[in-house]
Amino acid sequence: MSLLSRLHLLPALLLCASLAAAAEPSLTGDPLRGRDLLSEKRCTQCHSVWSHGGGLGPDISTAVAGKSLLDLVGDFWNHTPRMIDAMIGRGYLWPTLNRREMGDLLSYLYYLRLFDEPGDATRGEIAYSHLRCVTCHSLAGQGGALGGPLDRFSEYPSALELGQAMWNAGPKMQRAQIGRLKAISVFSGGEMSDIQAYIRSRGKPADRRVRLLPLPDPARGAAVFRAKRCNACHRPGSGGAPDLRAAALNHTVAEISGTLWNHSYTMSEWMRARAIPFPSFSGTEMADLIAYLYFMGFVGEEGDANRGALMFRERGCARCHEGPKAPVSNLAESDAVKDPIAMSSAMWNHAPEMHKLMAAEAVAWPQFDPGDMEDLVAHLRRAASAQQHRQP
Repeated sequence: MSLLSRLHLLPALLLCASLAAAAEPSLTGDPLRGRDLLSEKRCTQCHSVWSHGGGLGPDISTAVAGKSLLDLVGDFWNHTPRMIDAMIGRGYLWPTLNRREMGDLLSYLYYLRLFDEPGDATRGEIAYSHLRCVTCHSLAGQGGALGGPLDRFSEYPSALELGQAMWNAGPKMQRAQIGRLKAISVFSGGEMSDIQAYIRSRGKPADRRVRLLPLPDPARGAAVFRAKRCNACHRPGSGGAPDLRAAALNHTVAEISGTLWNHSYTMSEWMRARAIPFPSFSGTEMADLIAYLYFMGFVGEEGDANRGALMFRERGCARCHEGPKAPVSNLAESDAVKDPIAMSSAMWNHAPEMHKLMAAEAVAWPQFDPGDMEDLVAHLRRAASAQQHRQP
């Protein structure tokens, strides 16, 4: 499927995804509205999405990769002075974003990375050979017969159906590879997506019509995560199982599919030793599970309030925002600290005024590194709770 086709389909994909996001965890934003806001607020005058749009600022679909919600908030803040100066130079008004609009925009930026860029068939042919897929599988009548033909997967633009089939056949495939003294194939980067593109270019399906899978649903994925007993191992203190939240945050759907395959052999051996059935997926279960894992990463983790308190003072925030006589506002008294989206909205809307004040007083604009905003929010929530308890 071409990039233009994917951009045309994206609104429908995002709308269904936003409806699904009402279950755990929740971003409470509509990415379809967020997509429209990029144009309405003139963001696309300077920023592009998948290389479509302005070139003054970074491509948004690349800039948001691997970042949690609060890391995005920190990025917004770091970028603000340059944005203000650039917009003033072009005669643009600073766009305000209320809480709902900020939630919609953040939701859209998150979902941009859920859907993969199209794979490359040339790279896919190289990966197909390197991973020795041809040894067991045939494509367009050429290759081995042990694992069956792969032509049927050429009907799909996405690698999700291929990834699900590989997972289900994983224990059998991997035992066959070991029995033939072959190393188990391991995917890296976007190889899964590239191989899917190669299969599409070479395969001979019964019907040339493109088959679009039902849209992934993070809410159903949360139910699959529990039903397949994934939470028995993949939880804090479980004894070494990978942190799925971190693993999903920095990868696309095809990359997550490849990671699941890479993990499947160790997992199947571990489960067999404990008489636990190896989970099998059907329908949209794999797609839903991946959407849920991806969403977990965007929610982020709880920060360290002690580090946040130190940062609050070292970065100069306390100078204007701490104590009953704070010259600007006491952030511990703000309801926005309880809601990262509301806090992001408040920071964004007040940024021009803060920029002017800090420039007049020759105060450096504080910068936030990844993870800093989680710590800062943890500190502000603790300070707000302590102040609330002190009140009569």
